[in-house]
Amino acid sequence: MAKAFQYIAIDASGKKQTGELQFNARSEVIRHLQSQGMRPASIKEVNASSAKKKKSEELPDGPLILKQKDVIAFTEELSELLEAGLPLEPALASMENRDESGVLKEASARLRQWVTEGEQMYQALPRISPSFDQLYCNLVKAGEASGSLQTILKQHCSYLKEQVELRARLQQALIYPSFLVLACVIVTFVFIFYLLPKITLLLDGMPGSEMPVGVQLATWIGDTLRGQWVLILIFIVTAIAGVKLWYQREENKAKWDEWKLKLPLFGKVINYGLYVQWLQTLSNLLENGVPLVQGLQLTSETMTNRYFHEKLVKITDQVGDGYRLTRCMRQTEMFPPNMVDLIGVGESTGKLSRALSRAAIYYDKKLSVLIKGLLGLISPLILLAMSVLVALLSYTMIQAIYETINNLNDQ
Repeated sequence: MAKAFQYIAIDASGKKQTGELQFNARSEVIRHLQSQGMRPASIKEVNASSAKKKKSEELPDGPLILKQKDVIAFTEELSELLEAGLPLEPALASMENRDESGVLKEASARLRQWVTEGEQMYQALPRISPSFDQLYCNLVKAGEASGSLQTILKQHCSYLKEQVELRARLQQALIYPSFLVLACVIVTFVFIFYLLPKITLLLDGMPGSEMPVGVQLATWIGDTLRGQWVLILIFIVTAIAGVKLWYQREENKAKWDEWKLKLPLFGKVINYGLYVQWLQTLSNLLENGVPLVQGLQLTSETMTNRYFHEKLVKITDQVGDGYRLTRCMRQTEMFPPNMVDLIGVGESTGKLSRALSRAAIYYDKKLSVLIKGLLGLISPLILLAMSVLVALLSYTMIQAIYETINNLNDQ
């Protein structure tokens, strides 16, 4: 029966590494550490019952709450340790034995415990925290299958940082337009519910006066909002519930994901993001010796867009039947011709992974340009919409004032 041993060892770079291993004898622990390039300094047997009790005290039940910055820090640190040559279990032990306490220390401890017990990392991650989403777990699965876990983690860490930076830039770009929208909404409500009733009351008191069309429309909107607000609220709640029920069906989720890819402005950004993710992951898998069909299968599992995933599954099946990758890509009509041509050159010359990597770099640059242009376009569009709204309100007010002056002159 395997026993638990706590060890302290010195790695090839001279750093101290600590952890716990399960072996039948102390000599097996020494041989295992030496095979990993580490020099054992201390090995102590741990009583199984006390270790289990201690572990249960240290690791309370229930998923951890990890913020985005925690996931990034965990991924970055683990990828650096793996890239330095440490195996997964010693790398997690090093993260577990950090001086400062917190969720990252606890997440590392849980993951190391389950990995030591023989569970795959991608299976253990969702048990630790829901913050490790489907994309994260599938990428880890692909990395474990190809032996390139450190590379995939490093790439995904860069992707997560880019997403955080993009959200921050988007929020910053929307601060000024948001204040404009709020100001225009307040002005609109003041006009409809305060100023307009006074103007209509004045016009109604003048014989022979005819209310302008703009005033009539604004009055109708105000009366509807005041008198039917309960029905309007019920309609909004019912519509939201209906959309949620519709979205629960799997085929509707795929249809919605397809619509997102065709959205004006944003659709192209989503498409290019999926291209870059697919190209980078497949290139890395092929570069680490994974066969093309298996690489396509693993890569398709990383796609969170269901419509894109379905297309990639068809490509995988066709390539498995012996068809060329670029021929299958053309048939889906989802990939730009330029991308297919770039990949076709690599497929013809036997350097497919390099061609995929070059295509990923090219479309990553195009994605950055698209995002920059989109962020620069948001503020002018909102300003234009607000200007039109203010102009309509001003025109309606001027119409009412002009009509009032005319009626006073006629009298």
